Amino acid sequence: MNLTLRTDAITTALAIAFFMAITLAKGDVLFIGYWYYAAVFLGIFILSALVKAKPLFISGAVLAAGLAFGVYIRANWVPVTTNDLLALGHVFSLPGAAVGLLVFGVVSRFSTRNKPALAFAAGFLGFGIGFLANQAILCSTVLYCGALLGV
Repeated sequence: MNLTLRTDAITTALAIAFFMAITLAKGDVLFIGYWYYAAVFLGIFILSALVKAKPLFISGAVLAAGLAFGVYIRANWVPVTTNDLLALGHVFSLPGAAVGLLVFGVVSRFSTRNKPALAFAAGFLGFGIGFLANQAILCSTVLYCGALLGV
């Protein structure tokens, strides 16, 4: 199988369709707008394509973003008053994810190893580490994150 940017585009489109289906069936549980779910995945795709990351890098980042969305959607599935602004934690953690994608994307691009699994892992870790680092800063300073932890 020849892995190209098209493979990553299909993965991104499927992720957008999946999360749109969830939000259309249940409603916008994050109260942020339906456009946001697609914009995050498209932003990942465009940012990673700009640094010309290896094939499957974007797919790994899309999976990490999907897991992050899953945690937020689960935490706010039955909204309570303490979770009203929970989505802002996701919004304000995206700059960290973008930095992680850029750093890991450049490293992936110039890596001499051409294994698709490594590119996938680099995308997953790039988004995940950047997002979680920014999330840790937010949760320790300006945001209550007890709902994300199930507290």
